[in-house]
Amino acid sequence: MPMESARWNQSNIDTLFYAGAQDFVNRYFGGGPSLSKQQYYFNICQQPINMITGRQRQHRKGINYQCTDGSDPQTTDQYTKLIMNSCQKEGIHEQFSKSCELAAVAGKNLLQPYLDFTGDDPAQGTLKVKIWEYNSFLIDPFYRNPDMSDCQFIWCQEYISKQEAESRFPDKITSIKPMAGTPQRYGSFYFLPENYNMARNDLMVLSYVWYKWKKKKKRLYSNSRNQFFDFAGGDGQLEHILYHIEDMEEVTVETPCWKLAVVLNDQLMFQGDNPLWDGPECPFISVDWNYDPHINHFDLRNRSLTRTMRDPQFLFNFKIINNNDIAAATINAGWKRKIGAVANEDNLKKAGQGWDVIVNEGYEMTDVEKIIPSAVPESDLALAQQMNDLIFKTAGIDLESWSGQNDKQISSLTLLLKQDANLMVFQKYFDQWDLSLKLLGERLLLIGINNWNAEKVKMMIGEEPTPFFYSKIFAKYNTVVEEGLLTPTQKNLQAQQLMDINAAFGREVIPPSMIIKDMNIQGKAQIVEFLKQQEEQASHKQAEMEDLQHAFEDAKLKELYSKATANIARAREDHSRSESNLGLYEERLSMIERNRAMSLAEKQKALTSLLDNIERFGEIEVEHSQLQLDIQNQKMMQEEEFEKKDVERRTESNKFLQEILGGVLPKPGGQQEQMQQQTQQPAGQLQ
Repeated sequence: MPMESARWNQSNIDTLFYAGAQDFVNRYFGGGPSLSKQQYYFNICQQPINMITGRQRQHRKGINYQCTDGSDPQTTDQYTKLIMNSCQKEGIHEQFSKSCELAAVAGKNLLQPYLDFTGDDPAQGTLKVKIWEYNSFLIDPFYRNPDMSDCQFIWCQEYISKQEAESRFPDKITSIKPMAGTPQRYGSFYFLPENYNMARNDLMVLSYVWYKWKKKKKRLYSNSRNQFFDFAGGDGQLEHILYHIEDMEEVTVETPCWKLAVVLNDQLMFQGDNPLWDGPECPFISVDWNYDPHINHFDLRNRSLTRTMRDPQFLFNFKIINNNDIAAATINAGWKRKIGAVANEDNLKKAGQGWDVIVNEGYEMTDVEKIIPSAVPESDLALAQQMNDLIFKTAGIDLESWSGQNDKQISSLTLLLKQDANLMVFQKYFDQWDLSLKLLGERLLLIGINNWNAEKVKMMIGEEPTPFFYSKIFAKYNTVVEEGLLTPTQKNLQAQQLMDINAAFGREVIPPSMIIKDMNIQGKAQIVEFLKQQEEQASHKQAEMEDLQHAFEDAKLKELYSKATANIARAREDHSRSESNLGLYEERLSMIERNRAMSLAEKQKALTSLLDNIERFGEIEVEHSQLQLDIQNQKMMQEEEFEKKDVERRTESNKFLQEILGGVLPKPGGQQEQMQQQTQQPAGQLQ
């Protein structure tokens, strides 16, 4: 109790500073203004705190679950849907933001997820979160882990009426009825406000004492993996698992757990295991500002943001009041004059124009002077402004670059990056809050899996739970907190970023209906419906244009196919002609052979006549005639070779064209085959 009382006392002082209790501030410092000026208090320390918590509220983060260790991703998606449904329905995000605000004001508070059976579902309960303020709990002062895994006990206390006690413990009504409502007698938490309400004495003190314990528990052990697993269900489910999964055996181990003792006034109402789950997880989540358990001064272990602004807040208020006293105590109107120097003294008390001040004879003009009001020294005003600036400097806030409002032309993404850069000094605290939200998400899911049946889960997520939903053997997951679309600011920023994406690409990447739904405007449903109709009409027109384009391209392709088929037919016709040309070539060869035979006979005749001519005309004339004959023979042979090469060249050209047109072009299906059959028929007839 003495260790925790130091935390209670400092948190109470921080809360009073935040609330603006001037009389307490003067008593705390012992050097404030006079008692008559205690009603004046200019509270500036609220603004930095509200700026930090306002940032957290505008950029709230959601709870998501990701599969790990080879688990089922569909199951983790259902976990996310289930917890998101509960958070939005029961205002859990608002509760978490309130807890962050209390941490900035008082330094520390606790979050406790629980099932409320007084709401819409008295059978299985509704998932909610309760905030235990700084003065309503007593905790193990030596725990150090952020997840409170090494914490040994937590004692929470609240005040309820007798009717509420009877409704919470219907089986203990006989013990509750004779109890008297005397909170001063049983209340140990003396910073709770109920201890100061002496007029009401019908409240009863309800204490929840959570303490760490150990118990025997059945688990599954795998020899091949050398690993332990939990399992869901009773002994029947265990037999089913052992029958279908090899290399699993049942073992009994000793595991840590949390137990609860509920005490109403001085009587024990309940004592047993954690009614929400049976694991070693702490049932509370700590939300802190500055928690340093290694410090040996207990009043410095838990510090709030208000702690850093106490001194400049008091000095600023003190200096403002003193400057006001200086201005109020100074004569700021009237005249200084000698007795009898002014003939019409009543005119000195009048204001406005047209009143003369007459100086009597025997007096000088300097005997009557206007009183000039004295101003507050510039040093005092500068000191007051310095104290004002120190409040924000000690808080770590730079007002000049906090919001980026001076830059009107920057994009939303640039503005977001600039704001995040200015929040660098607070990154530690936002990370701590992210960890607290992560732990809260894990506890919420534990409660849902261990206390809700499949029918309730199906109704909340809109689909059947997967076979791995309640499995504790292979259903492994990680809890991730990330910024989502939970606030109007986040939705507007999302819409602005989508518009920036369209502007960056220079075209409509994202349709307007997807952008409007995130904007904070009236009649959003009608606008989205209208935009969807326009987008459908535009898509229909686009589809018609694409169909026309496809038809045009198909017609062009068919035209190319027909041209290719005609070319193939022409090539085959040329090929058939080449075959006939080969026949003509053979005929010509035979004619050449016949001509050669005839020429041989003619040569023999010519030789005979040559011999006769030699005898008659001599050798010179005969040689000349023989030369002319050889020239004629050589010319005939050249013409024959030219004709043969021309026929061969045309034949090879037709074959090459047939291979190119028949082998390279794609077949258009049955239509091309039919056209080929039609072109082959006349070719055969030609042959």
